[in-house]
Amino acid sequence: MKQPSRWTGLGALAVLGLLAWPGHAAGQSAPPAAPPQATAPVRFLVAANRESPLSAVVAGRVARIYVQLGDSVRAGKLLVSLDCGDLEAKRAAAAAEYDAAQLRYEAKAKLQGLQSAAALEVELAAADVNRTRSQIRVLDAQLAQCRFVAPFDGRVARVHVKEGQGVAAGEPVVDLVGSGVPKARLNVPSGWTGWLKIGSQLNATVDETGENYVLGVTHISGRVDAVSQTIEIEADFKGDASRVLPGMSGRAWPARAVGRN
Repeated sequence: MKQPSRWTGLGALAVLGLLAWPGHAAGQSAPPAAPPQATAPVRFLVAANRESPLSAVVAGRVARIYVQLGDSVRAGKLLVSLDCGDLEAKRAAAAAEYDAAQLRYEAKAKLQGLQSAAALEVELAAADVNRTRSQIRVLDAQLAQCRFVAPFDGRVARVHVKEGQGVAAGEPVVDLVGSGVPKARLNVPSGWTGWLKIGSQLNATVDETGENYVLGVTHISGRVDAVSQTIEIEADFKGDASRVLPGMSGRAWPARAVGRN
């Protein structure tokens, strides 16, 4: 009788090994990679949940500043106003022109009812009303740019101007940061993508306060930096982060790691 070869026996063992692999019978893939048991921490920078540098759209002179550095403000609060007297004068002139155009239109409409005015005259008077009304709207929009209003709840990070100072279009006036939960921005090794996902948690220490926090990953970049082999992510601070301010920095590492350098 022909004896089975040694290679045949090894093949059978290999098949048995595959069948014994967890998830093979159910057609499942390998379990996802877990965070490393020990990894060097990575640096992160704290950023505000919202940030808005308010700049001048029209040139003017600062009439009044209503806030100071570090003040907490509510959305809609007036922060700085410019003296736009020339625009206000133009707006008043446009309003007077609009009133006159409206009177002319009404007079033409009455004359048309008495068959003393042509339809064309009435249409031209109506067009003049629309033109002057549009001028008022344009000037109202420009006047609105003379008032710097908080777009959201936050704190004043910087006031760039002083009362009486002239500002040109495009110059910064006030920096405002949101009062919501801050976030951490960091570049982590691309090797973390094996387990990193939205909702993953990181342990973190803020250098300035020395306090420990937990970070929850909220955003992951869609590409890996080819030079540094890192990927940018954002994470929210969990728990009380009232002492964490934008601009602070610290170190973070996977929450399930047992050690750090």
